Amino acid sequence: MMWLIRAGRNSIYYDAILESQRVFLPWDGYHYDFKAIKTKEELRLAVGNEKCTDNRTSVATWVGQILDFVQKIQIGDYVLIPSKGSHTYVLATVTGDYEYNADQNECLQHSRSIKVLIKDFPRDALSQQIQYSLGAFRTVFRVKYEDEILRSIEKWQRISK
Repeated sequence: MMWLIRAGRNSIYYDAILESQRVFLPWDGYHYDFKAIKTKEELRLAVGNEKCTDNRTSVATWVGQILDFVQKIQIGDYVLIPSKGSHTYVLATVTGDYEYNADQNECLQHSRSIKVLIKDFPRDALSQQIQYSLGAFRTVFRVKYEDEILRSIEKWQRISK
């Protein structure tokens, strides 16, 4: 599987991702280990309290992204990380399970280790359809066109050598 994980608003944590070889849930708040929450309903309540909202759609969106990051992403999955300005991407593989580190900066407490495979893959090497699909508003989501993206990366690597 392939996932897109953003590096925070305006890719503020992009350099931290590359330096630490970790991807993050780059959100304020959530000063607790998500693994300690046992049910989806408990997570819904925690998110609603954290965000001070009972808007079911908003809560469901956050819960879905948290569950993707903590449970659905697997070791060996690919991750695309948009750069500042989203003109290029990093391609990485996930090398570790979800971790919570209370000693980190607030927006870097929830993480997974990665191995960077490719830096500076240009967005323009992807079809317009794929570019649009990667522009979704969410911070964490599953990428639909994994095979096409991997073929585009291989082609770009051959051409750029």
